[in-house]
Amino acid sequence: MKIFFYGGTFDPPHKGHELIVKYCLEKCDKLILIPNKKSPDKSSKPIATFHQRENMLKILFNDKKIVVSDFEGNSNKDNYTYLTINHLKTIFKKADLTMVIGNDQLVNLKKWKRFNFILDEVKILCFNRVVLDKNRFKVDFIDNIEFVEKFNINISSSKIRNSILDRSIKSLDDMLNTKIINYIMKEKIYV
Repeated sequence: MKIFFYGGTFDPPHKGHELIVKYCLEKCDKLILIPNKKSPDKSSKPIATFHQRENMLKILFNDKKIVVSDFEGNSNKDNYTYLTINHLKTIFKKADLTMVIGNDQLVNLKKWKRFNFILDEVKILCFNRVVLDKNRFKVDFIDNIEFVEKFNINISSSKIRNSILDRSIKSLDDMLNTKIINYIMKEKIYV
């Protein structure tokens, strides 16, 4: 069984996330979305609560091949990727695991806790958000990564949050699904 897992803050989940999920669904048997409680490499916590981000993912992705995991959200400590991999390996013992990341994460991958364990245990599918120059990253573990080269989506959750704060709501249609805009407005998130 091919299982892909895609972790992130998803604060909020946007059209770039949707395109990544759509691409992955064509290549795997199951896709696990893993919103984190707080990224260990970021000093600030997400603005939307874990429950709100989990709800947005469930609203956005209604597919039997997709599971929204609460594993990291239920943890009382920093949850590193290697712990998530261990968790997935206990549930899906014989699965072929692939971690989905963006090239913005690829830059820092060597700094992740138990980096070598991650490379040994999972395959990596890397999406570019801007034009990707593999040589720029000086990535010496390139053999373990499949790159999605023609995927140039430049949407960021921080840009979306700023647009909401600035009340430039018109620009949100290009970045967010209408269901997510409605949920954000109903819950008064980011205002």
